[in-house]
Amino acid sequence: MNLKEAINLRRSTRRYLDVAIEQEKVDKLNEIIDELNKTLDLHIQLVLNDTAVSTKNGKPKYGAFENAYNYFVLAGKRCKNLNEKLGYAGECLALNCVTMGLGTCFVGLSYTNNKDKYSLEKGESLDLVLYVGYPNGTRGARKSKTYEEVAKGVNVPDWFKDGVEAALKAPTALNQQKFSFEYVDGKVKARYGLGVFTKTDLGIVKYNFEIGSGKDSSIWAD
Repeated sequence: MNLKEAINLRRSTRRYLDVAIEQEKVDKLNEIIDELNKTLDLHIQLVLNDTAVSTKNGKPKYGAFENAYNYFVLAGKRCKNLNEKLGYAGECLALNCVTMGLGTCFVGLSYTNNKDKYSLEKGESLDLVLYVGYPNGTRGARKSKTYEEVAKGVNVPDWFKDGVEAALKAPTALNQQKFSFEYVDGKVKARYGLGVFTKTDLGIVKYNFEIGSGKDSSIWAD
């Protein structure tokens, strides 16, 4: 399975099997983390078997979450576009997880803050995590905005349309999809709206756009 196929199969996963992730897959995920940390100047970490994070007194701690013991810590140096970078990197990890048969779910920092399991350096910020594990059951497709609601441009190429369609399949906070794309002279202007985690959402949908369009980050207009 490639990443474009993974976009169509990805679903947010809150219930996981109580099964460990094989070391081979852990090693591959850590390789991806190392590359993301290097290229985006981040401090992403993979935490495994943190049973304290999702249970309290033997019962689920956060409602619908079950056996959510493994997660990616999405962190980095505080900067203007940190949230966008973390969303971009998180979606890269999420789609790669799908190719390995794993499920994921983005959650806000309030869902986990076990500081004994990860490290932050001076000037770094942790804003959200990405749970990961083997899905226990499947979730149906969610409602989505249409291409016309989020995209505009004149004489747009097929790759732009493909990118937008891929972006519409990305997860966003509260499924708000408060983003838009505009095609202008071979470049793409991506914008986020008002709402919670919309800057993070922009990074998530931009990653999907690149995968769906087959283009790299050079397509983005300032």
